[in-house]
Amino acid sequence: MMRRRTEAQLALLLIGVIVWGYGQRIDDNRLTWIGLAFFAVATVLRFFKPKDREAPEEEPPSSS
Repeated sequence: MMRRRTEAQLALLLIGVIVWGYGQRIDDNRLTWIGLAFFAVATVLRFFKPKDREAPEEEPPSSS
């Protein structure tokens, strides 16, 4: 199951590909740079650690 952050990264990457490709197709530098910015944001998100959710408590070791 994908986490929300992974879904957001993939969405940003897909938007970046579409905008970048369209900017290349119509020769618009502004759209090309906007597409590259989406790539950069998706890449930078990779370096941030996710917030730790409440970790389940470990069971104490049994002495048997």
